[in-house]
This record gives sequence, C-alpha cells and structure tokens, in this order.
Amino acid sequence: MAYALVWWVLTGGDTASWLWGVPAVLAAGLLNPFPAKGRLRFRPLVLLRFCCVFVSRSVQGAIDVGRRALRPDALLTATLVDHPWALRAPSARIFLANLINLMPGTLCIRITDSAMTVHVIGNPERTQVTLAHLETLMMQLLEADEHD
Repeated sequence: MAYALVWWVLTGGDTASWLWGVPAVLAAGLLNPFPAKGRLRFRPLVLLRFCCVFVSRSVQGAIDVGRRALRPDALLTATLVDHPWALRAPSARIFLANLINLMPGTLCIRITDSAMTVHVIGNPERTQVTLAHLETLMMQLLEADEHD
C-alpha cells in the first residue's frame, strides 16, 4: 500500500501512469529493500529541531552546489567520506542514509554494518561534522524497537 501511495504522489495522481505503476508497485512489494524488521517511532518534541537543522543544512548545500555550478573557476572537489555508525538500529541507519541523499552535494553510495560511505562535493571534514551532527539528532529523534 505504501508503494502505491508513493507512486500516486510521484505521478501527481495521473491514472495513465498506472500502466507502469501497477507492475512497479508489485515489484517493489516483492523485492522490498526496506524490511519491516523494526519500526521507527518519532519523538515529536525533537522533530521540529531536527527539521530546522535538516532544512538549514539543505539550503546551505544548495547554495554551495549552485555557486559551484555558476562559477566556472569554482573548485569541484568530489570525494568519498566513510562515516562510522553511532546508530544501532538498521532501520534508523537506512532512514538517515535516505535523508543524506536528499541534501544537495551528498549521496550515500554504500551502507555496511560498520559505516556508510557518502559521496560529497565540498569539504570532507565539514561533511563529517555535519553527518555526526545529523546522526546525533537522529538518535534523539528516533526510538527504534529493541529487536532492531
């Protein structure tokens, strides 16, 4: 049901898209990359703080990427950063990795039991600090099932 809702949102409710949507939703359900092993519950009081930090970092990233795209002399320093996990729950790790992908200039390219590898455009040290800060906020934000 969740995949059907995502498809409907992505296509703006276009009924013609269901020709491709039904097979895509069925395939996603059968090949589910996000096992329902652990459920995440948000702590509502921390959610506002987390959203503010996430939006702020996203805007900073968008400005940086835009500046680099518009200035031909801007240095493009793409690198890989390995960020060791502080989060224990696999579902929380996947959630954080997906959020990282939404931030301009960052893309999580690998998740292992010990770390996530993030492709970044910009300062790798600053990225490490940002990742650690977001992960700390994520730990405050989420309560994972104890079986995770």
